[in-house]
Amino acid sequence: PLYPKKPVLFVWNAPTQDCETQERVKLSLDQFDIVSSPAQGVVGQALTLFYKDRLGIYPYYEAEAEDAPVNGGLPQSVILSQHLEKMSKDLDTYIPDRKAKGLSVIDWREWRPLWVRNWAGKSVYKKKTRELVTKKYPTMSSGELTAAATEEFELAARKFLQGTLRQGKNLRPNQLWGFYLFPDCYNYDYKGKMESYTGLCPAVEIERNHQLNWLWNESTALFPSIYLDPELRSTDQGRLFVLNRLKEAMRIASVGDGLARPVYVYSQPTFRDVMTLLTEKDLVSTIGESVALGAAGVIFWGDFSYATSQSGCSDLNNYFRGPMGRYLLNVTTAAKECSQKLCKFNGRCLRRAPDSAVFLHLSPSTHKIISQSGKLKVTGSPGQAELKAFRQHFKCQCYN
Repeated sequence: PLYPKKPVLFVWNAPTQDCETQERVKLSLDQFDIVSSPAQGVVGQALTLFYKDRLGIYPYYEAEAEDAPVNGGLPQSVILSQHLEKMSKDLDTYIPDRKAKGLSVIDWREWRPLWVRNWAGKSVYKKKTRELVTKKYPTMSSGELTAAATEEFELAARKFLQGTLRQGKNLRPNQLWGFYLFPDCYNYDYKGKMESYTGLCPAVEIERNHQLNWLWNESTALFPSIYLDPELRSTDQGRLFVLNRLKEAMRIASVGDGLARPVYVYSQPTFRDVMTLLTEKDLVSTIGESVALGAAGVIFWGDFSYATSQSGCSDLNNYFRGPMGRYLLNVTTAAKECSQKLCKFNGRCLRRAPDSAVFLHLSPSTHKIISQSGKLKVTGSPGQAELKAFRQHFKCQCYN
């Protein structure tokens, strides 16, 4: 783990400094082990989020603008050595201490490394690659053209992403490197079909994730996302959505030789694209589910909309001092107790049966969470029944 005796880390990654400076509300962030901001110009943090303009030379097309390529538009148009050279300078800016420990998350979502996954608005990358190949081989049949274009795009994408991760690991070896939203399992089929929704990742998407084994092998951490749409609010389907995404991430974490990579899960205190705070049931379905399945941490991301008004800042602060703060403290304490008792702090606890609805929660008969001078704290220690439940339902995943 990044920090000793911390089997699970909670990270706040939102530009909420304006709550204090503009709205005069100081957020209670003491339940978070790392507080960082994705805002431009904030550097030297324990979590660094690299957007598309912050690391090297990332090629893409502006949305809805096929005639506006940025940095050549396609991965095959970038000169890798120039990208890596620029990346070295960007790392000196954003992570000046070469020995710093932390999380380095690359958030590049304009195109996907598998040809077939560039659907809808991303189909421009297929179209432009086909045009390139047609120029080179004007007499090719349509089938041959698609095969050649697929191969050219995927090879260039692989070289570009692999080269990026290798450069990151080489220049900042104590950072954990990976891509935001990788892996994904595309289990979004609850829309309009809530009753029959199972949450299962489509078999074709698991097969496609197998094709990305080169990416998993190169990554030193995984950063899947479990943002909940408002229609999943307080539903059992919300838990199924999260459960299956995390099971796929945990499977991929063990691809290749050696130890499983740590999985840091991206979540939010609100539902996707609205400022409605998660219900207690949804806190269990997201945070509780992540910790019980063996995640190394949960990263709570947000944008400037969290800090645009005094009432918004106050609501968020009350949530941190109330339901969410209490739940984070409950889960992190239970995870620590389980790690201590079952693993002697040499590993984290995860469910024996991944699908079972058992959680790392403190027993209300042995523990109390109280507020003291405005700060939350836990009193009590695990009883025999709790220790028995830990052993019955959880096992150790060793760190080394």
